[in-house]
Amino acid sequence: MWQSFIYGMHWRYAGKMYYDEVHAESEAAATAYFNEHKRDDVILIRVEFVGPDEGGVRMPGRLPMLPMDPLVARRRLDRDDNAR
Repeated sequence: MWQSFIYGMHWRYAGKMYYDEVHAESEAAATAYFNEHKRDDVILIRVEFVGPDEGGVRMPGRLPMLPMDPLVARRRLDRDDNAR
């Protein structure tokens, strides 16, 4: 069975620390993906295991510094989407 996990990537740019999450099959795969896609002036500091990816969308908490709210998918509760 194919399973994906969520890994937290702590990285540094211009003296400030940042955090992102990567979905991958292993810590090595998450690290390789981040290193292949990062800019040259970004330094990966630490990788930590967050948990299994359960197929849902994780939304970031509301932070006052974000310019806009994240997009949220809305489902209609009055009908069954899986009904044929």
